[in-house]
Amino acid sequence: MENTTQAHQNAAATRPIETALEPHLKPMLTAEQQIAHIKSKGIAFKLVSEEEAAAHLREKCQFFRIYAYRKLFPKRIGGPREGEYVKLDFGHLKALSNLDRQLRDVLLAMTLDIEHFSKVRLLAAAETQGEDGYAIMRAYRESASENQRSYIDSELDRREHDPYVGAIIRKYRHDMPMWVFCESMPLGAFSSLVKFCAERWTDEELDDIHYLLKYVRSTRNATAHGACWVNGITDIDPRMRPPATLVNALSSTEIPRRLRNKWLRGARMIQICVTLHLYGRIVPPGSCRSDRVRQLTCLFDIVHSSHLPAENPAVAALLFVERLTKATGLLL
Repeated sequence: MENTTQAHQNAAATRPIETALEPHLKPMLTAEQQIAHIKSKGIAFKLVSEEEAAAHLREKCQFFRIYAYRKLFPKRIGGPREGEYVKLDFGHLKALSNLDRQLRDVLLAMTLDIEHFSKVRLLAAAETQGEDGYAIMRAYRESASENQRSYIDSELDRREHDPYVGAIIRKYRHDMPMWVFCESMPLGAFSSLVKFCAERWTDEELDDIHYLLKYVRSTRNATAHGACWVNGITDIDPRMRPPATLVNALSSTEIPRRLRNKWLRGARMIQICVTLHLYGRIVPPGSCRSDRVRQLTCLFDIVHSSHLPAENPAVAALLFVERLTKATGLLL
């Protein structure tokens, strides 16, 4: 017993002494404290009362998210109110949050439509080429690199007991036809198959679809996870270049080069524009397309009817997106 007690005492002696943690620079605030902080930044409550704003923060949208849209407004430079936002009302933040949700909803739906009709396009091409749905998948796997095969196997392992696609994966795991692969694998793996088929058949259009699907995949992932879009919609990334297909397609429209160069300089706008462009190319007339047109029309109606300043970067960007949808034939 003495040895055990002594061992415990020795162990305790070697443990570091816990010190009180320093208070966080940005502690969690109550709704009322959030309102006070917003007011200290020069943000007004004329369009929405403080009581309505507090209820909105408690029930509809957390402070950290809605406050992110403030970056779309300029700050005062110099003078006693330096650093405060210019002509910014809480109602503007609320309106931008709503626009962001509307934009995410329509983009997510469009990416799902694109994924579906890309699969239809690929299987139709395979039929035209007289392919065996099983043999082409064996050829695809043989041509894949070790990393690609490892990725495919890990996805199959992960999905083997999925309640939606697990049954067909277990049934066809060791000799999977093309149509099962298309319906059971994620967009990244499907895109890799598109690339293989494009090269196998020397199909330039299919190769182009494969390339554009990378942008659509980024759009789908961001919208599906509820990422804020419009708060950084005008951000410029010097590493980003719009794909040549999009540039060529827009050069044949009435949109001036100056405007194209202005807006296609950041990841978010490029992803949006590629999604709209590929949607117009690959999704045929029908109920899906009609539904998205209604969603887009609703989005742009909200932009036009909002009390947001016309010079706001998010408003200007969405008006360019509206012009693009009309130029590509999605809206009349």
